[in-house]
Amino acid sequence: MDDKSSIEPAFLQLSELFDDGRYGKFLVPDYQRGFDWNQGHVDDLWEDIEYYLKKDLEGARQDFFVGSIILKTPDENEQHFEVVDGQQRLTSLYLLSIAIRNRFKELGCHDEVRDVDRDFLNFYDDNKKRSPKFLGTKKIREFLKYISDKDWNQIFPTKDDLDQKIHGSTVNSINRVLKKSLKSHEDYVKKYDEQEINSLYRVIKRIKLIVLVVKTYERAFYLFETTNARGKELEPGDLLKNHLFRKTPKSKRDDIYDRWDEVIKNSHSKLVIMLKHFYYVHGKHIQKKALYKSLKNLMDAEALLEAIEEYSTFHSIMHKGNREIFIDYLCDDLQIFERKQETKKFDQLFLSASALRLFGSELTYPILFGFLNKFSDLLKNDPELKDQKKRDSFKKQLVEIFKALENFQFINYKIGGNKGNRIEIPYARFAGQIFRSENSFEFLCNLEKLYSFLRKEINSYEGFKENFISLSYEDRDNDLFKYIFHKIETFRNGGKEPSTKVFDIDRTKHKLFDIEHIAPRKLTVGQSSQEEFAEYNSTHEEITENRLIHNIGNLVIMHNTLNQDLSNKIPRVKKDFILKNASTSKYLLHSYLEDFTNIGGDWNSEMILDRAEAIANECYSKIFAIGESVNFPKISDNYLDKFKK
Repeated sequence: MDDKSSIEPAFLQLSELFDDGRYGKFLVPDYQRGFDWNQGHVDDLWEDIEYYLKKDLEGARQDFFVGSIILKTPDENEQHFEVVDGQQRLTSLYLLSIAIRNRFKELGCHDEVRDVDRDFLNFYDDNKKRSPKFLGTKKIREFLKYISDKDWNQIFPTKDDLDQKIHGSTVNSINRVLKKSLKSHEDYVKKYDEQEINSLYRVIKRIKLIVLVVKTYERAFYLFETTNARGKELEPGDLLKNHLFRKTPKSKRDDIYDRWDEVIKNSHSKLVIMLKHFYYVHGKHIQKKALYKSLKNLMDAEALLEAIEEYSTFHSIMHKGNREIFIDYLCDDLQIFERKQETKKFDQLFLSASALRLFGSELTYPILFGFLNKFSDLLKNDPELKDQKKRDSFKKQLVEIFKALENFQFINYKIGGNKGNRIEIPYARFAGQIFRSENSFEFLCNLEKLYSFLRKEINSYEGFKENFISLSYEDRDNDLFKYIFHKIETFRNGGKEPSTKVFDIDRTKHKLFDIEHIAPRKLTVGQSSQEEFAEYNSTHEEITENRLIHNIGNLVIMHNTLNQDLSNKIPRVKKDFILKNASTSKYLLHSYLEDFTNIGGDWNSEMILDRAEAIANECYSKIFAIGESVNFPKISDNYLDKFKK
């Protein structure tokens, strides 16, 4: 660095740091993450404070060290030093000072209230105009101004109390954060009498920090990175954000702040996972500890942020599971489809995407992102795909890859219970290979490598069956059972989905269906005779004792209108009702009839287990079939030859 001489280190007490004549006022810049000290952080701080408080009360007044902070000097026409590093610590100490001031106020110590106010909280100009010495991040800045007022009555601000226009939900959210943190400190100080609180105030004033002051943003960002990336744990997202600001002119940092904030929102609290998956597409498999350095060296800052934004959009779409947003992405963003022509494909793709979300199969997202983006690029730019027959043939792979990953994840992970680390490395490799394919032929070859891997790695039927037949509704995985029965219904109906969806993770229609127990959870006479009821009661007790009431073999999917009619009745009555209404009821699906055909009054534990095994076999060998001889994809050599240049 060419400005090493600009570093001005100092070892200061907290009271010296906030002294008007030394630094004056502090501001946390917008690129910093929000204030997020939790109760654990507060408790750790107070463990130290109470140790030194005890020493002070005994007459042994000692300093204690709380770490370092990095400050950048104000630019021309600016008043505030910017807190480059240390904002979490300083924000918490500022709130602690407010808690101490409030306790002095409760005890009637008015001189001390004034001292805390002037020592730590507020600066007063010659006209006695008040301004806070410490301003947090952009989101909490107005709130700190409000609660730092020495006349504050401990009522937190409303939307109308703040100078700037802030959305009501934002006001409530920030108030909750600050209330919680301030209360954590107040819970500690409220037990102190006048002597103890004065002693505490002396301890706080003597808190020591190493203060590093720099004159340029370049140096500030460099120090932030070296301080936090070498030996001290900091999240890759924080380091990466610092890197982006370091490489961006000051005039553009507001834009970077807003864009990065959107990336964080799109991550849905899984920023590190999302960044790892992004790197899988553009690089290779990577561990968290190496993620930041690898990301910053991947491409220049602007291109990197743009690429991360693209992936975060896809991640958010998959996370939300909204059909219309998913379709917009395929049609408008990627321009893969003409909206009016592909309704059936939309439904197929969305079902697979919904299933992967249901399974928690985020490891598939890099593959799907890499596939979709390269697929879109090739459709637009590969000369081989100008031929309409090749183009139509090529487009079939879109549904195939979604279906392949859906089937594999269902068998091996949702049912099989395999650990994700077994496939994370190969999935990362396939994501990168597919994304970096130079033409349609190479793209298809890389797809076949993926398909071959999935066929090779599929769990055996015996392993699948063992887990499947033990599926129990007691686990309350309602959507999983609806999904399974939706797939059964579609398969038995020749691949045609029911008009009213049994499973729809967008949650617009599938609430119309409930899980029905063939042998009911509780048995009532209903439309059966007393003799028939008594006869079946012993069988029902046997099923209950064997813990098979909630077994998948005893379950069907039922429109909730019918479910209400059949509740708690013996299986024979249910069967008669279903068959009687088979030709007239608009609520009956194809699979209902097959499920009830072989149900009689002797429906027992053995029949439940037989049915569970039959469904397991149907799912493994037909519905979720994987293998070269069934419906799992295999790209033939003859097919590939068509796309060779």
